Amino acid sequence: MLKAEMKNHLEKAQKEGKVVLFEEELNYVRKEELLTEDNIVVGTTAERFSDLYMELANKETDEVVQENIDAIFLKEEVQYFEKNIDVYLYVETKAFEVIGVDSLSLEVDSVFRTYEVLCGLKAPKKKEKEIRSFMEEHLSGDETNYQLMFNGNDGIWDVNFSLEKVNSFHKNMEIGEALKLAYAFLFALQGSLTA
Repeated sequence: MLKAEMKNHLEKAQKEGKVVLFEEELNYVRKEELLTEDNIVVGTTAERFSDLYMELANKETDEVVQENIDAIFLKEEVQYFEKNIDVYLYVETKAFEVIGVDSLSLEVDSVFRTYEVLCGLKAPKKKEKEIRSFMEEHLSGDETNYQLMFNGNDGIWDVNFSLEKVNSFHKNMEIGEALKLAYAFLFALQGSLTA
């Protein structure tokens, strides 16, 4: 699935004249020999997610607190969510199509104070063992740092994982870096699934 989605993304981006990728994506493109590197640019989160839509919502009510948040918010430290424990960040971008996600949310759990990413992941139900294996291998720590449940109505996996258990996470990173880290983790997950 990842190879087909990446190929589709590259074709669309080439028509627009410039392909902006994260380093992890560029490495994948090289490995799979999907494109010559003539017009590929390694970009920032704001450049890669150029159509980014963000809103803050209340965790209890899902009521929108602030919508159409400007990209400057990506420069805030991720600790913002510890200081504003009652809200979560909802994020959409067409770039998520590559990883089989429509949107994702970032928050700090009110009870455990852990940084969590929640999303719906497009992957066949039969991939459960591979998904669980990837999560257990790539999320550090002794306890289970993820929840995974197949939603038969939508045909997607409801995924919740602890972002702070992903290598290179730190509480002083910018929100943009945290979103990139979540994206890279899900990108690697999709890349690990056999065809």
